[in-house]
Amino acid sequence: MASLLKPRTAVLLGGIGLLLEVVAILPPVESATDANATLHYTQHGVLFSGGLLMGIALRDLLATGLRR
Repeated sequence: MASLLKPRTAVLLGGIGLLLEVVAILPPVESATDANATLHYTQHGVLFSGGLLMGIALRDLLATGLRR
C-alpha cells in the first residue's frame, strides 16, 4: 500500500491541480485552442492532469481524516 501524502503536501498538490484547471480555461488559452488542434488536445491533457492531481490530494486528505 502506498503511503499517504502529508496534509500540507496534499493541499499544495490540490492547489496546483486547481491552478492547472483554471489556466487551461482562461479566455486567451481558450481562443488559442480554437485555432490549433494540437493545443486543443493538449488542453484536454492539462485538464485531465489537473483533475488527477486534485483527486490524489482529496483521496489522501480524506484517508488522513478517517485514520484519526
